[in-house]
Amino acid sequence: MNGAPVRVPRSAWLAVGAALAAAWAWLGAPALVALVAGLGALAAGLAAGTGPGAAIAGPGARSRWRWQRAAVAGAAAGAGATIIALRVLVGPAAPIVPPLPEGSGPWTALVESTGSPRDGAQVARLALAVEPGPVRVAGTLPAFPGVRAGDTIEVRGRLRPPPDDDGYGEYLSRTGAAGSLDATSVEVIAQPEGLSLQPVRDAAGDTLRNSLPEPEAGLAAGILIGLRERVDRSLAADFATAGASHVVAISGWNIAIVAGLVGAAMRGRSRRIVALVVGGTILAYVLAAGASPSVVRAAVMAGVVLLARESGRAGRAPAALALAAFTMLLAEPAMIGDAGFRLSVAATAGLLAWATPLGGWIGGLGGGRVPGWLAEGLGISLAAQAATLPDVLVTFGRLSLVAPVVNLAVVPLVPAAMAAGVLAMAGGALAMAGLPGIVATVLGLPAWLLLHVIVAVVRLAAGLPLAAVAIPSEAALPAALVAGALVLAAPSLIGWARDRRGRAKRRAGSRRPPAHAPNPAHAPRPAHAPRPARSATSPVPASRAGRLATGVAVLVVAISTLALGDATGRATRLVMLDVGQGDAILVESSAGGRLLVDGGPDPDRLLLELDARIPPWDRRIDLVVLTHPHEDHVAGLVRLLERYRVGRVFEPGMHGQSSGWEAWDAALRHGPPRATLAAGARLRLDEISLDVAWPPDAVPVNPASSGRGINDTSIVLLGEANGRRFLLTGDAEDDVDPGLIARGLTRLDVLKVAHHGSATATSDALLDATRPALALISVGMENDYGHPAPSTIERLREHDARILRTDQEGSIEVELRRDGLRVTTSGARRTAATPGRPGDPVQTLSALAATTGYDQGHDHPGAPRGRPPAALPGPARVVAPPRLRRGGRRRVPGAGHREARDTHRRASRRGGRAPPRRGQDPRRPSPRGPPR
Repeated sequence: MNGAPVRVPRSAWLAVGAALAAAWAWLGAPALVALVAGLGALAAGLAAGTGPGAAIAGPGARSRWRWQRAAVAGAAAGAGATIIALRVLVGPAAPIVPPLPEGSGPWTALVESTGSPRDGAQVARLALAVEPGPVRVAGTLPAFPGVRAGDTIEVRGRLRPPPDDDGYGEYLSRTGAAGSLDATSVEVIAQPEGLSLQPVRDAAGDTLRNSLPEPEAGLAAGILIGLRERVDRSLAADFATAGASHVVAISGWNIAIVAGLVGAAMRGRSRRIVALVVGGTILAYVLAAGASPSVVRAAVMAGVVLLARESGRAGRAPAALALAAFTMLLAEPAMIGDAGFRLSVAATAGLLAWATPLGGWIGGLGGGRVPGWLAEGLGISLAAQAATLPDVLVTFGRLSLVAPVVNLAVVPLVPAAMAAGVLAMAGGALAMAGLPGIVATVLGLPAWLLLHVIVAVVRLAAGLPLAAVAIPSEAALPAALVAGALVLAAPSLIGWARDRRGRAKRRAGSRRPPAHAPNPAHAPRPAHAPRPARSATSPVPASRAGRLATGVAVLVVAISTLALGDATGRATRLVMLDVGQGDAILVESSAGGRLLVDGGPDPDRLLLELDARIPPWDRRIDLVVLTHPHEDHVAGLVRLLERYRVGRVFEPGMHGQSSGWEAWDAALRHGPPRATLAAGARLRLDEISLDVAWPPDAVPVNPASSGRGINDTSIVLLGEANGRRFLLTGDAEDDVDPGLIARGLTRLDVLKVAHHGSATATSDALLDATRPALALISVGMENDYGHPAPSTIERLREHDARILRTDQEGSIEVELRRDGLRVTTSGARRTAATPGRPGDPVQTLSALAATTGYDQGHDHPGAPRGRPPAALPGPARVVAPPRLRRGGRRRVPGAGHREARDTHRRASRRGGRAPPRRGQDPRRPSPRGPPR
C-alpha cells in the first residue's frame, strides 16, 4: 500500500506451479505437456537470473531487483510444475471403478461414512463386499436401525448407476462411487472393535442433544465436534444461501477461534509455552472432530499461521503455508479438484494478507471505539470471504449478496457460542451421569440463546428476496476473474485513497495559523516517572469482570423475558405439524398441558417442529397417542423419549410390521407406562376433554393386512374445549365412518381429514353429519401417492369446508377460543415456496377471514393485540459515560479542555511533534530516540 515492493516467498511460487500442473492433470490433459512447460519455465528462470540480462536490465537497482525477483518466481513455479508432473507420470494410475453387482442383495457392506438424514432416511457411503473387489455406493437407508461409520451391515435394495443428466452423477464419479443404493432393509452385523473415537464423538453429540433443542443442538455438534450430519439440511442450505457456510462445518476459522481462545487464556506466558499449548490444542481438536481429510487440511492451514504468530515468527507463515500446500499436492495431485482444499488454502492466504489490515480498519471506525475482539473477528471473516470469492463463483455458481451483513452479525457470536457449547456439553454429560435433567437445561441455556440468535439471523437473511444470485455456467468464469481482479486490486486502491487523503490533510494543515500551547493538564506522563503498579483492584481486571457480569446479566434477562412471555402467552391450541408425508398433531391447553398425537415418519423433523414450539426449560409432554403402527405415524416418535419427559403412552394394541415400530416398541420397554385405548374411553387435559370414538374393543394384535387392516384400527379422538369441537381421525378410511356417525357426531369446528386426504377417506356421510368449518390435511409435498385426492378436495369444497394443507401452508396452528378460531400458518418450506402463490400465509389468512367470518386482525401473527403500550417518558438529559483510557485513568471530556485538545490535534496534523515531557529539553534530542 505504501509503494514498497511486495515480497512473495519462493515457496509460494513453488506452490503456484504445483497447483497449475495438478489442475492441468485433473482436467484430463496430458501430464507430459505440464512437464515440458515446467522444465521450460525452470530453465528460463535460471537463465534470466544468472545471465547477462540480470546485470543490464533497467537503468537502476530497482529494475534489476524486479528482474531478479521475476526470474526467481519463474524458476520456482517451473520447479513446482515439474515435480507434480513427474509425480503424475510415475505415480499409480487412478483406480478403476468396478461395475455394480446384479440383483437386490443381500450384500455385506462396510459403512465408510454417514451424512445428514434426508426425509427420515439415513444417508451413508457403503463399500459392498463383492467380487472382484469392494464397490462403493451412495446409500439411502431406512431410519432404523441406526448405523454409524465403521459398522458392518447386511443390506437389501435396488442399485442404480450414476445419472448422466445432472450434477449428482458427476459427484458420484468424482468420489469414486459406482452408483447409488435405495435400501429396503438393513441389519447391523458387527460394530468396530478396538480403540475408536467415533463412539466418543457420538456420545458428545448426544450430550448436546440432552441440553439443547434442535436445530441448535445439531449446529453445536457440527461446530464443536464436526458431526456435520446432525445439522438440519434446511438450516445448512440457509447458511449456504446467506454466505455463512464456514460456521456450519469445522474449518480453519473454527480452529483459529479455539486456538485464539486458548492463547488469550494463556496471555502473559512465554511464547514457546503458548505455541506448544496452542499446537496441542489444535491436535486434540482435530482428533475430537474426527480427523477427516477436510478437518486435517483446515488444521494444517490454520496451525501454520497460529504457530508462526505465537512463536514470534509471523513473517514465515506465508512460506510455511505454501510448503504445506505443496506437500499435500505432492502426496495427492488430485486434491486440487477438492473444493475444500482450494478454499482452505485461499482462506488461509487471505487471513495472512488482509486479516490484520481489515481488523485495524474496522477497529478505527467510530473513532476507535470498536472493541478489539470484534474488529479482529470481523477482519478474519471478511478476509477469508474475499479470498475465496473467485473459487466460490466458479465451483458453486452462486453469489450471496447478504453475506457481508450476515457475517457482521453472526461472526462476533460464534466464539461465545462455542464456549457456551462446551458448557452445554458438560451439562448434558452430568445429566447422563445421573444428575437431574434441570442441570443440563440450565447449563445449556446460554448456548441455546446464542445459537438461536445465529439461526434466526441466518434464516431471516436467507429468506430475503435475492439473498443469493445464481451465476450461469457460461458467466461463472468471467465473474470469477473480475472478482479476483477486484480482490487483488482492493488493497492498492485503499492504500492510494488513504495516501491521497493524508496528503490533502497535510496541505490543509500547513495553511492553518500557529496553534496555542497545549494545556499542561493533557501532558503525557514523564519518562522518568515510574508506572504505578497494578493492584488486585486495578481498573483493567475490573473492566473485564464488569463485561463478564454484564454479559451474564444480559443472558439472564433475555431468558427470563422469554420464559415470562411463554407463560403469559399460553392458550388452547391445536397444531398440525409439518412433518412431511405423515401425521403429527400437538394439542396444548391454556394451563400448559400437552398431548402429541402421532409423530410422522422423520424423527429429526418432529424434534425440529416440537423444539420450535416447546421452550427448552420445559421439556414435557403429558400424553402421547399413537393412532396406529404405520411407519409414517410411529417412526418419528422413537427419539422423542430421548428429548422429552413423556407421562404416558396410549396405543390401539396392534403390533406393527416396520423397523420404526420395532424401534418404538424397544424404546418403550424402559420408557413411560403404556396402555391401550378403545371406544368409550375418555382423556382429560386441563380444560380439554377427549372422547375415544374408535376403534372397538376387539383389535387384533397382528394385522390381517399391511394397508387397510392397520388403518382401520386408528384411534379416533373427539375433542372439545372452550365450546369448540374437533375430530382427529388418524388414517381411518371410509368404512369406519358409519361407526363414527353412529356415536352421534354433530357439527365440528375442526376436522383432521383422514389418511392424508386419500380417495377412500372422509366420506360424504361423515361430512354431512359434521359440517366442519375447517378441514386440515397433513400431506407431504409432491408425494408419490397423489395425496390429497382431487375427489376428496371436491367433497370438502361441496360441504363449504375451508381447506388448509401442510404441503402449502406448513405447520397449521388453530387456537380454540370461545369467540371463534384463530388460525396461523408457518408457511411452506422455503425450498418449494414461490412468491405470490395461493399457499402464502397472509393470503391464506385473508381468504379464511373472508369465507368463515373469523377476525382477520387476530389471524395475522403480526397484528397488534390487547391494549396499546403505555407511553414512557424519556430521560431529560443523557450524559456520555466516562471512557477508560490507557494507564487506568478515567477522564470525562469537558468543555474546558476542548480548546487544548483541538490545538494538540492540529499540531499533529501538521506533522509536528508531541509536546515535550517535563524535564526534557525540546531543543535537544532524547538519548532514547525520538518520542513515539
